[in-house]
Amino acid sequence: MKKTIITISILLSSYLIIGCEDFLDEKADKQLAVPNTIQDLKALLYNDDMYSTYASSGEISSDDLYLTDEDLNSIYFESDKRLYTWQPDFVSKDISEQGNNWLDCYKAIYVCNSILESIDNFNLSGIEANELKGQALVMRAARYLDGLQIWAPVYNATTAESDMGMVIRLDPDLNIPSIRSSVKQTYDQIFNDITTAIPLLSSTSAGPNIPTKASAYGLLARAYLIIGEYEKALLMAKSALEIKSALIDFNTLNPEDDFPIRGTKFYAPEELIFLTSTFPHGFNISPEMLKVTPSLYNSFEEGDLRKSIYFKENSDGTFLFRGYHNDWGFLTGITTAEMHLIVSECYARLDDLESSAGAYNTLAEKRWNADIFTPIAFGNKTQALNAIVKERRRELAFRGLRWTDIKRLNRDGWNIIQTRTVNGYEFNLPPNDKKYAIALPEDIIAISRIKQNPR
Repeated sequence: MKKTIITISILLSSYLIIGCEDFLDEKADKQLAVPNTIQDLKALLYNDDMYSTYASSGEISSDDLYLTDEDLNSIYFESDKRLYTWQPDFVSKDISEQGNNWLDCYKAIYVCNSILESIDNFNLSGIEANELKGQALVMRAARYLDGLQIWAPVYNATTAESDMGMVIRLDPDLNIPSIRSSVKQTYDQIFNDITTAIPLLSSTSAGPNIPTKASAYGLLARAYLIIGEYEKALLMAKSALEIKSALIDFNTLNPEDDFPIRGTKFYAPEELIFLTSTFPHGFNISPEMLKVTPSLYNSFEEGDLRKSIYFKENSDGTFLFRGYHNDWGFLTGITTAEMHLIVSECYARLDDLESSAGAYNTLAEKRWNADIFTPIAFGNKTQALNAIVKERRRELAFRGLRWTDIKRLNRDGWNIIQTRTVNGYEFNLPPNDKKYAIALPEDIIAISRIKQNPR
């Protein structure tokens, strides 16, 4: 088993160097072990790197956090500094360095493709094999969805067929040339993978990092919300909640604890539907460096228990996020809380304000001091959406979703302008700027000759 994992790790290290003649000219080592059993394939799919290396570039680029000048100046990689100030290029480390989001994304995709091919090549069948196939499909789709939020423009129905999306690779063959598909083609692949997987999946699993039917429904709900298919997003979110809907009552938590949310090993098991996580830009920016922006911190009203549960004051008067976070970094996965918010937003967009308020209050009741909580009622659609968007930012802080929310909201005319001041200089990121599709790593472009994002 160890030999199998080491073998795959060697292949993974080379997977992103697609088109590299030196690698492709190497002779295959016939002694390398080939995973050909269900247990071998499970060991690959359930590996920590498969769920703990999701992209952090969007979170670093969002308006929920900031770095002090001292901390920013201390960062070793110039690419991290350029990413933080929304520079147009050279914002990713080389693929030989730890923390390359593109490499981590395609490593995971390679594993999924290898598993799917092995299931077919070795004629693995039965309930266990089918379920493993479904899990690999969901995990591949999750990586493509994650990548779209970083390296592609926001979904726009009028341009999605021409906007550049991800390199869709469905085969582990390293000789296949890399060509960027459109945003629409990438979303279509995501939807196809997940809908194919759902009949194969169980409603329960041995761990939160192993996809279930609820995981699949949750990912579909997130994806449909992003592209503005609100009826489908509503249906998928409700389907996920039919399987798992529990919420933590923050009235039962102790804000004096270092990590008040219970079960910090797996974030919040009561609410967790599918575990994925990220370290800030690949371990090179420590979570302690990331300060909470005043606009986020001050958005929590008196009586909202998250203000004391999520944040801890530093000695210099700044605030540290300590919510859904542990030694593996920040949670980016699917939770019941996110599903309740998707239900609320979709009902509002579909003009069912009573149902929208009902879903909103289901979550808010668990987050507010029980002695002063008052259910909300929405008077009109604009009021409802303003409240829900504000609530998404509060509830889903440091979850890798703010960058995506800014992109889709600006597409719809919210006019969110991001501003940062660094060493006395002001940097701005206007709505719908091309830099919302972050530049691909330059060495990947040089090696594979795929197209770079417009600047």
